[in-house]
Parts: sequence; C-alpha cells; structure tokens
Amino acid sequence: MTALIALTTAIGLALALLTAAAPPAAAADLLSQGRPATSSSTETTSTPASAAVDGNTGTRWSSTFSDPQWLSIDLGATATISQVVLRWEAAYARAFQIQTSANGTAWTTVHSTTTGTGGVQTLDVNGNGRYVRMLGTQRGTTYGYSLFEFQVYGSGGGTPPGNGIPDPTATSLETANGPLTTANYTVPNPSGYGSGTVTYPTNSGSYPSVVLMPGYQGTQQNLQWLAPRLASWGFVVVNVGTNALTDDPESRGRQISAAGTQLIALGNAVGNPLSGKVNGTLGAVGHSMGGGGVMAALRDDSRFRAGVPTAPYHPNGNFSSVTEPTFLLTCQSDSVAHGNTYAVPWYNSMSQAEKLYIEVPGDHLCPMTGSGNKAKQGKWIVSFLSLWLRADTRFGPFLCGPVREPDKNNTALVTRWMDTCSF
Repeated sequence: MTALIALTTAIGLALALLTAAAPPAAAADLLSQGRPATSSSTETTSTPASAAVDGNTGTRWSSTFSDPQWLSIDLGATATISQVVLRWEAAYARAFQIQTSANGTAWTTVHSTTTGTGGVQTLDVNGNGRYVRMLGTQRGTTYGYSLFEFQVYGSGGGTPPGNGIPDPTATSLETANGPLTTANYTVPNPSGYGSGTVTYPTNSGSYPSVVLMPGYQGTQQNLQWLAPRLASWGFVVVNVGTNALTDDPESRGRQISAAGTQLIALGNAVGNPLSGKVNGTLGAVGHSMGGGGVMAALRDDSRFRAGVPTAPYHPNGNFSSVTEPTFLLTCQSDSVAHGNTYAVPWYNSMSQAEKLYIEVPGDHLCPMTGSGNKAKQGKWIVSFLSLWLRADTRFGPFLCGPVREPDKNNTALVTRWMDTCSF
C-alpha cells in the first residue's frame, strides 16, 4: 500500500509538472473591429450598425423598439469563432441567439439564452462562419436593442480592413491612382442635395464611404481630382453638387449627411453597382464653405467618423464639441479663409479629437482641382482617411513619425504643421 501511494504521488507530481510546463493556448484575435456591419433596423441615424464595431465604447448601435431585431458582422472570410463579447447599453436583450453563417442567409445557432442580464457579457462559443450575428428575440426593456460594441474573437477571417490593398509607399500614395480599379455611377434622384457622382472600387468587398462637398459657387469639379484617387485606395466616394451654389456652410453640412444616408441606402439596395459595396462607415472632405459643412457634419452627425475640411470657411462655427479625427488643410496666402481666422481656433478648441493641421503655399484655391501639390495633398488625405475610416495602421507613418519628416520639414512644401501624434 505504501508503494502504491508513493507511485500515485509520483505520477501526480509528474502530471503537475507537465501541466505547468505546457505553453498557454494562443490568444484569440479580435476579428470584428472595423468590419462591415448591418442591422435589421436603426433607431436613428446617429446609432448605425457600424458604431458597434468601431472600437469606441462612446458610440452605439440601437434598433427600433420591437422584436425581433438583429445585428450582423461580415468577417470577410470564414473564421473559427471562439468567443463573443456583447457590451450592452441600458437597452439589452433578455432572449437572444448568437449565430454564424457561411453566406449570410442560412444561420447556425452557437449560443442561446432567455435570461440575458445586459452589461458586459462574455460568451465562449464554438462555431465557424464568415458572418456572425446577434439575433434578439425578447427585449429586456421597453426600448430596442443597443450595443456599444459587438466583439467577435477567434482565428481566420478576412485580411485586416484593407480589402486586399497592398502596403502603401510614398511613391504609390503620390501617384494619381491607387492600386484598385474604379468605375463611376450617377446617383438617381438625389435626396437632400443637388447631384451626385459616385466613384467606387470595382473589386469585391465593402468599403467606407466619403462625401465630397464643394465651396461657395462651386460644383463637383472643385474636388474632382480627389474622387478617383480615394476610390482607388478603397473608398466609395460620392462627389456632390449642392442644392444652390450659394448654400451656406450649415446647409452644406446637412447635405453631406443626406448624401451619406443615400449612399448607405444604395449600398443596401439591389440592382445597382453599389449594392454590397458600402459598409456604413462615413467620412467627408470639403472645400471652403464645404469645409465648414464638413465641420458641421462632424459636430451634428455621429455617423461621420473622420473629416478633412480644406481651406474651411464658417464665420459662426463653434466646433469645440467635435471629437472625431479631423485633418484641417489650409493655404498660407488665403485671403478668404486664412487658417488663423477659422481652422486654427477650431483646432485649438477641439480638445477631445485626434487632429492634424497642415498649411501649404497657395491661395484659397490651393486644395481645388488644378491647384496646389496634389501628390502630397492626396497622400495625406488618403492616409488620414485610411487610418481613421478603415483602421488601417499601415498609413499612419505618413502622418506621424520619421516617414513624414521629409514633408513636414520641407518649408517649400509645408509652412505650418500641427498634430496630436502619435495617433
């Protein structure tokens, strides 16, 4: 008996040592952040599906006040799903299912409960699929369903949010066209704005969207240079014409929102070239009064996650509440909207936003088609929007760090540079 006890003890010690020496299991990857998200409904335009996968717990998706409702994420390719984290707002699900799908149509349930408690729920699951959704069947409150974040962990999935875009270089970013082929589509029956021409990647996949807004007396020609450049780097771009050439900055801000709404609707519809190409994340670029409109959209419409006001003009604008990343591009000899009058005070007042301010030689027209250094301007704008609308950190070095120093320190190119690096 003594020998048996000794043997058992020895075996137990050996197993304990083996267990202690075994390497830990590989950590699961966060697969959902920045991926395209869709939902059965949204409560308002300020609570879109994309807000649940943006990594920001200050934004949220919320549905209308009825059952059932769902929120779905496209991971880009088949993945092995090991964990789902639901970060609920007060409006949570009492009964819900977590489901996976290979095609977004046929669903397999990997978790189900009728006793949800809200708060932060960490669910260990075992499933495979390209699509993952939360299907709510019974609300926990009289409101809808609302998630600050819907996080899916596992392995596989699509490439990081770049849709096959190759690693950028200074040379590739300074050419007129990026790596993706593009096509144009005229918006039928523009709603809330005058006209719209969409330039989009012909590659498969879905992309963030950017609204281009001209300035006073301006047309789509104002920023025509930028539309194909952005689209060829992975954006769906709508270049808009205003309701009237004299529309003020606040009106232009509302038209930016309207164009974003219609672009998302076109992406969700069938029978047009944009079907499935719009992932719900929005940004905007504008010139002069259009730049003031971009600031208004960032202030008033939480769907817009980044903006680039160029030579921006808005004589009565207070934008201290803007928290989204903002790139203010100004012109040194601008007699209409000098940076010291508008952009610099806005920059200084936006204490909670990531910011970039670049002043370049030229007059008020320097960001427009046919004026200014488009190779450099294009590189900076593409990099800024790729970083903040697609969470593609490969573009960050062109704005922060040693890679950007040749631009920043070239006084013939840049007359003033301010930023909140490291972003």
